[in-house]
Amino acid sequence: MDNFKNKHILIIDDNPMNLLLTSKLLENHGFKASTAESGALGIEFLKNISPSLILLDVMMPDVDGYEVCREIKKVEKWKDIPVIFLTANDQTENVVEGFDAGGVDYITKPFKSEELLVRIKNHIELAVSRKTILEMNHSRDKLYSIIAHDIRSPLSGILQTVDAIDQGFFDPSSEDFMDIIHHLRIRTKDTSTLLNSLLQWTRAQDDNIQLEPQNTNIFSIISSCQTLLEAVAQNKNIEILLDVPQDIEAWCDEVSINTVIRNIISNSIKFTPSNGKITVTAKQQVDTVDICISDTGVGMSDDAMKKIFEENQHFTSSGTDNESGTGLGLMLVKDFIKKNNGSLRVESKLNIGTSLTISLPKFH
Repeated sequence: MDNFKNKHILIIDDNPMNLLLTSKLLENHGFKASTAESGALGIEFLKNISPSLILLDVMMPDVDGYEVCREIKKVEKWKDIPVIFLTANDQTENVVEGFDAGGVDYITKPFKSEELLVRIKNHIELAVSRKTILEMNHSRDKLYSIIAHDIRSPLSGILQTVDAIDQGFFDPSSEDFMDIIHHLRIRTKDTSTLLNSLLQWTRAQDDNIQLEPQNTNIFSIISSCQTLLEAVAQNKNIEILLDVPQDIEAWCDEVSINTVIRNIISNSIKFTPSNGKITVTAKQQVDTVDICISDTGVGMSDDAMKKIFEENQHFTSSGTDNESGTGLGLMLVKDFIKKNNGSLRVESKLNIGTSLTISLPKFH
């Protein structure tokens, strides 16, 4: 049962003795147990903590377990919590009602401790597996959408151009031909960048990929990103300013955080008009290191911010010089920050600029 150590079980039963005995049994086997003496108290508990599983007595005064289960399943953030009914009645109609209400199983009282533990273990495993499958399906659907929308279109344009050249529609010695080759090269490069970003993002979805957190010098990462992107910024006469202590460290994976900061600065350059400014600061807080990247760019509307940061939609738009974008940069940023146990805050105002703050765990 080691894999279930500290898994949280909520027990809802109007009998105090049943609550005591069941909670002690679970705690003796490594679970964390919380109790509620009524359905109403159980629902109040859920407003603050989401357990791994709920044990729910059927026969309770005021509101029975079936109705409590129905109320739980109406709430989006609770609906996937497995509910096992505890009942003294194993008649078929009662069992069916329990499943109709949203329960995953039932145990007839008095139950054997071994049976209870095995069923809890099985349903926690099933819930975790179901969540994994749903996340994989969501990632797959997003992947298909990106391929259909952002790869098929430029590849079609490249193919049409190559066909026109192959059929002799352009004079190889003309300026128009050289201009077409130039734009073909740019479009091919953009498509290659998209594919590379797509591969990075796809790998980031794999929970088997282990990051290597360590005490990491944040100044070194930020300054290397500045050096890498300096030429791109200079092409738009954009200044990148650093206000970062040289000895500041955070507990994180160097490679993934380098990707995060590089993507954010690159995005800032893309959406900042010529003669703009990007400022990168880093400060130690009590438990975190906060890295803030601010620009004087075009900013984002509330609708765009909601799509990107709340609804996790794939969102693309052109830069101030019509630079193309993959829409994957911020998806990578959010995934990598989460995998580093960090958080991201965003503030943006149209025609004023955007500020993104990354909070990473402080060095050990």
